[in-house]
Amino acid sequence: MPSPLHPQAKFDPIPPDLDLNALVENTPNFDYVVRIAADQIRELGLEQFEKLVLLHVIVGGKPLVIEGWNKSLPPWLFSKTWLEDNVGKKRKCITA
Repeated sequence: MPSPLHPQAKFDPIPPDLDLNALVENTPNFDYVVRIAADQIRELGLEQFEKLVLLHVIVGGKPLVIEGWNKSLPPWLFSKTWLEDNVGKKRKCITA
């Protein structure tokens, strides 16, 4: 049972029929995330990429999605085994 001092947030799954485009267009503080391909980073060079991160992420406070980055990572990294070894196993929550 969760402690009254540390209540757990309610989990509301995302509905499968969610119209993401309408949600983003009709919510004033929502916007699409900026995306950049990993190949573009290689073309920009490290210095320009650092400037992009500084301006967009650090100064602007917005997320930056790097597409295709997973191809550069070892396949075992962030796998279920890696997560269990480094973060622990999933425990069932018992609620009252």
